[in-house]
Amino acid sequence: MLPRISLVQLLWCVALAIGLWGYVSMTTPATIYMRFPLVIDLPEERALEVQPPSEISIKVRTSGWQLLYLQYFSSEPECHVDASKMTGRISGNGELLINKMDILQGIRPSISLEKVVELNPETISLSTGMLFRGTVPVESKVSIIPRDGFDIVGTISVKPDSIVLRGNSKIVNSISSWATQKLEFKDLAGPFSYIVPLKDSLKNLITSAVKEVTISGDIQQSAEISVSDIKVEIIGAPDGHQHKIEPALITLHVRGGVKKLSTLTSQDFKVFVDYSSLINDSIGHIKPSISIPAGIHIIGMEPKKLIHRSIIKLLD
Repeated sequence: MLPRISLVQLLWCVALAIGLWGYVSMTTPATIYMRFPLVIDLPEERALEVQPPSEISIKVRTSGWQLLYLQYFSSEPECHVDASKMTGRISGNGELLINKMDILQGIRPSISLEKVVELNPETISLSTGMLFRGTVPVESKVSIIPRDGFDIVGTISVKPDSIVLRGNSKIVNSISSWATQKLEFKDLAGPFSYIVPLKDSLKNLITSAVKEVTISGDIQQSAEISVSDIKVEIIGAPDGHQHKIEPALITLHVRGGVKKLSTLTSQDFKVFVDYSSLINDSIGHIKPSISIPAGIHIIGMEPKKLIHRSIIKLLD
């Protein structure tokens, strides 16, 4: 008669078998491909003229324990090449050759050389030139979405609003602005301030000491009011001109934050007609240009149309 095995003994045997299998699997050498983003520190006053590879690919053969550490538990992997210590190797035309040993020594976390089966690329040729600096404005790609019934009041602030780029003169001169990362903030109902990273689209080619900016502004509950007795002006007209706009005063219906609206007067709005548009007018109806405070939206105007009259003096 076969001896009876208790459930505890069975579970213990299964656990032991799984443990032995796991130990053998994790100690048996295995091969994987790993990718490491390439980061290059250039010598002072030097800039790259051609974009180098964005990453290094390495085929590694090592134990399962080491692979597990490299893939899941190590810090963010990268290949960091410090070319600032290689100034003596830069040729007269600005070429610098990064060899296989330079690349492998820059791998983070470090990997024993004997465990590296394959490296791609094995060498990197850098084309460098003199460093150039240029200042460009920061372009916000941040979407601010107020809660229903609320409006953005005033302008959204970006600080700093410009940055200094360092790199090759041709590349820096071709850049008209530098964007933030695309982010969206929803359902906002009050003042806001967010730290937003700048875009890193030309890594290694362009550098900046500023890596992030602060986006801030104010959001208030929205309301609507009417502002009366806003004067209509004719700009650019010579003295003694014979043109007239009727009516001379209009009313604007506007929407905005309640605190902002409470401070508005007719003097905060400018309604004007350019004299050149009057000269070419043949129908007698004129659409004015309107300048309004930031964060205020026009929802209507009274009257809806302005009449243009030209007074012609008859010769005696």
